[in-house]
Amino acid sequence: MKKIITLCLMALISLSALAQTQPNRMIVMKKPNLHKGFLVERIDSVFFTTVEGRVAADVTFLKYNNGSSGDTIWVNVKRTPECKLFQLNVIPKVVANNITSDEIAERYFERIGGTSYGEDFENGQITGFDKPFPANAEYTILTLGYDKYGIACSMSKADFKTPAKPLIGNPQVDCEILNVGTDRFTMKFTPNNDVKGYAFCSFEKGTAIQQFEQWGAMFGYTTFGDMIKGFCQKEYNFEHTNEWLKMTPGTDYEVVVQAWDNDGTYAEPQFFYVTTKKLGGNGLATVTIEIKDFKMEEEDLYLQRVIYTPNDQASLHRDIIIEKEAYEKPDMGETGVIAMLKTDNPNDPNWNQYGVDDAYWIVKPSTGYYACSIAKNAKDEWGEFVKKAFTTPAGTTPGAPVGKFGKRINFGVTNGVAKFDMGKIRKDKTSIKLEQK
Repeated sequence: MKKIITLCLMALISLSALAQTQPNRMIVMKKPNLHKGFLVERIDSVFFTTVEGRVAADVTFLKYNNGSSGDTIWVNVKRTPECKLFQLNVIPKVVANNITSDEIAERYFERIGGTSYGEDFENGQITGFDKPFPANAEYTILTLGYDKYGIACSMSKADFKTPAKPLIGNPQVDCEILNVGTDRFTMKFTPNNDVKGYAFCSFEKGTAIQQFEQWGAMFGYTTFGDMIKGFCQKEYNFEHTNEWLKMTPGTDYEVVVQAWDNDGTYAEPQFFYVTTKKLGGNGLATVTIEIKDFKMEEEDLYLQRVIYTPNDQASLHRDIIIEKEAYEKPDMGETGVIAMLKTDNPNDPNWNQYGVDDAYWIVKPSTGYYACSIAKNAKDEWGEFVKKAFTTPAGTTPGAPVGKFGKRINFGVTNGVAKFDMGKIRKDKTSIKLEQK
């Protein structure tokens, strides 16, 4: 049952008259933080209505073929009773994994455009792809249903995987670990005669696949092998020795090697593992703190340099500065700061420090602070908590806004956060077509 409620914007006053005396735009706010605007003079009426049931075009994958005339995918598409139209596209699964809601699917199809279909398909054929699908790659057929008012509603997905292509020979790369230190390791790669080329890349152990799932769509990588090849930025077909520098002490790493045969077909990726040595010893871990220069880096930006030097027993240490007033509050104090420093913070790349930490902090002028640090040894035993009081000199301006903790600043480092953007995946209109054969 449908209920329609007509809303008069102003009783007995036409919208055209309203536009002469009131704001002349009507804005409809959507989730999340999106809007759609209308000229009031072009609006006849506004009403709410109820459409019962799910509005979607449920898609089922049947089969895939890569023939001489191009790729073809066979599907069934069945619309729900209230679904009048639907749009469809075939995209890498790593892209589809980021389309996690109907709202995201709506924005995706708004960007790419394409044909709308108003009928069900049984054994329908999808053709017209821009380029052949790679072998052994995962894809998703995505549909979005529209109701009789043209409103985008629910999406449907069907996953499939293209067949693996037989390899020419058995392309493999041998790996030998030559040296491992606290912040570096060296490996030698030796390809066999079936390898036309290979690439490699290192990750923290257990994160290589996660990196592909998170960033594959952003960089346009359809397969895991594409990502390794792209991240490596070089291709090798000979014996090669590589040294990784500036690695984290006491950390497990995985080095992924991706080889391909004479036709460019990827072999299964090979995983090799190495653990960097820990710093420190089994004794008491301590840190010495030195308060150094204070300066104005630019207008309203005051910096305080603090050097934290661990002893030879320290494996890692964690360093902060905190306003004296905040430190001395009952809910903080030494107990609160120690608890905070002992808590892991994987989202902060500067949280764990190894060796001397020569840090610059954004601070307020004429303000009392404590520089604080705590270290742990190679047995993961926490050592002594240390703090050093200091007061920043007076400044010519109040300084940039900063919280009770000083904010670390890294010179020469851009701390950008990559964000998923559907517009970066594909901006052109899709050229595929679905036909009933």
